[in-house]
Formats: sequence, structure tokens, C-alpha cells
Amino acid sequence: MTNESEVGVKKAAELLRQGAVMLEEACPICKMPLFKLKNGDVVCPTHGKVYIVKSDEEEKIIKRNLQLDEVENILIDGLYISAKKIKEDPLDSERIIQIIRYLDALERLRKIKSNTSQ
Repeated sequence: MTNESEVGVKKAAELLRQGAVMLEEACPICKMPLFKLKNGDVVCPTHGKVYIVKSDEEEKIIKRNLQLDEVENILIDGLYISAKKIKEDPLDSERIIQIIRYLDALERLRKIKSNTSQ
């Protein structure tokens, strides 16, 4: 047994101890059984959270939502970096404008996310 599969087996055992339910489906990458957590998430012991889709359309929606989440994280990181720099020079008008742009982009992104989830 390879080291990766040993780790996967240990994580699978831990998931079962925590009350996860082993599913019939397997991870498409490593073929380990998938587990459903108490919160409803489906996870692979080796690769973490996975999504089970029933159609191409459902797959597109999930991919789009994951991409929007990634863009949101990038914007939040940029906002945080700018906010830290504004502490050094509170009168930096360029940085203030940049913060406003980040906030505007986040607001717009969240509107898009709420419209796609409906």
C-alpha cells in the first residue's frame, strides 16, 4: 500500500469515528469511497470536499460558483493588503481609491452570486 493510500485509509477511519457515512460512490481521482459528513458535505478522505453532479448543467453551475468564490477570495486578499498599507499612510488617496474599488467589486460580485443562486 502506498503512503497516500495509507493516509487515505486512516482519514477514512477517522471520518467514520466522527459519524460520517460511507457512500456507494467513489472518488473519480483515487477511487477511495466518498463520505457524507453530518453537515451534508461529501468528502474524499484523500482529496477533501467533492461535488456529486447529475448533469452537465449542474456541473457548470458548481464550477461557476467555485470560480466566483475564488474571485471573491482574491478581492478580499487585495482589500486586506490595501487596508494594512493605509495604516502606514492614512492620507494615501490612491490607496483609498483602490480600497473603494475593491469594495465596489466585492459588492458587484456578491450581487452576481446571489442572482445565480436563485
